[in-house]
Amino acid sequence: MVNSVSDAPTALVRRLLHYARPRQLQLVVRMAELGAIQKAAEALGMSQPSATQALTRLEGLLGVTLFDRHARGVRLTREGTLLMPALNRALASFDMLARDAAHVGQGASGLVRIAGIAAASTAVVAPALPTLCASHPELWIDYREIDASQIPSLCSEDGADIALCRASVAVPDGYSFVGLKQDSLGVYCASDDPLAARRTLSPRACANATWLMPPMESPPHRAFVELCKQMNLSPNVARFGTRTLGVSVALVCRLRLLYVGLESHVSPFVDAGQLRRLPLAVPGSVDWIGMLVRERMRAESVEVVARHLATWAAR
Repeated sequence: MVNSVSDAPTALVRRLLHYARPRQLQLVVRMAELGAIQKAAEALGMSQPSATQALTRLEGLLGVTLFDRHARGVRLTREGTLLMPALNRALASFDMLARDAAHVGQGASGLVRIAGIAAASTAVVAPALPTLCASHPELWIDYREIDASQIPSLCSEDGADIALCRASVAVPDGYSFVGLKQDSLGVYCASDDPLAARRTLSPRACANATWLMPPMESPPHRAFVELCKQMNLSPNVARFGTRTLGVSVALVCRLRLLYVGLESHVSPFVDAGQLRRLPLAVPGSVDWIGMLVRERMRAESVEVVARHLATWAAR
């Protein structure tokens, strides 16, 4: 009995490789999204009888019922809900294969997948990668922005060659963290705000200013609260909350607000002349931004990118 149980995944893999079709996977994912087999079939250009047959075959291969039928359509069963992440990953692997094959067909001699948090996009990727692309045109670099919560699964599922994140991340087994960019907190205003011309600034000068509240529970928000305590300030606060940086910058500029923000997020707007960092010390600190890379078995193209980022950071 033990042998038959342990051999079950191997036997199932063989059946899937021999009989399963990507179209069946697509159908199941679209059914879960649309809640009806007819809508999913229409979206994929299939007839409903063909879709029903495809679903029956895949359920037979997997040995589970993926959907319950009801008057208004279908809903995932418990088993279907548990298997849906794996089905999505299987489809995503086809997308990755197609993209990589296209890049190789276009002459790329190396493929590097990089994923990074929003702060890494502005603080590391934007300033560091253009020179790499110019000096290594043979490499195809695919960059996508992710949330920090995705990093553990990304590493465990081999979803990226390099992950750009903060030092506080739990480093997965087989990976190491390399710091690249120190981050900081600052107080920012519009570049044409009268306060922007000050070389020194006292808390009293900010007493009548209106502030934009940073996102709740974020490092800037905690720093803002502590700054107000240190300055003995009961600030005027704009009645607007957002996590969208572009909207925050627009509000700061149009309404002459003050804003506590991360340098990694705000520096592009400072470089563009929209914002100015005020000479006010902000309490608290934030983690370094760096890269997670495998400690062993890295492709040469990944080594090239990792070395470039480390060299850029050392300058």
